[in-house]
Amino acid sequence: MNIFNDLGTLTALVLTIAVFSGFFKSNPVYRFAESLFIGVSAGYFAVIWYFSIIKPAYKSALGGDLLILIPLLAGLLLFIPSNSEAKYSKLRFLPAAFIVIVTTAINIPVYFSAFIQEMIRSSIIPLVSFDENGNILPDMTLNALLSIICVTSAMMFLVARHKNNNRFINTTGEIGRFFVLVAIGSAFAYTLLSRLILFMGKIEFIINAAKIGF
Repeated sequence: MNIFNDLGTLTALVLTIAVFSGFFKSNPVYRFAESLFIGVSAGYFAVIWYFSIIKPAYKSALGGDLLILIPLLAGLLLFIPSNSEAKYSKLRFLPAAFIVIVTTAINIPVYFSAFIQEMIRSSIIPLVSFDENGNILPDMTLNALLSIICVTSAMMFLVARHKNNNRFINTTGEIGRFFVLVAIGSAFAYTLLSRLILFMGKIEFIINAAKIGF
């Protein structure tokens, strides 16, 4: 079957080329594709939020659940004009401040337990690994030692930024700085590689579509 008989594939091909045209310079075709993406995304999520949040909340309020009016009033506060001379204009910051405070208070213990505490624990236990015969596994043991050095030196790097008059702290902090840079570089390389894979996939899609279409 000719690929151009498939309207969805044809639309994807045209929009992909339109988006790639933005690599050269901003043009009406690229701006149209960008606006179409934003508009479709906004419309899709507006419908999802209406049927999953607004409509059930409206039914709950009609059913006598008046607590639902509290987030409604908080949302209406966001529409207060930002007039610095009016005293009531500061009320528009209350919903955002409440969300930030509550989210921070809930997530800090969770993130500390799930990431920092578990990272330190997994770096130390087990410090020395053995196989079934009781022999030491050099690769796993070396990995545990390197993990301890990385975590400890990375934490010392944060301390060395404020206390730079101790040679031991400075030396350990420089080691930690190296591991931090390696981690950042690895994350950047992984992100770049994943984007290149997506880009190559789109180029392959354009080439295959052009071959089948013509």
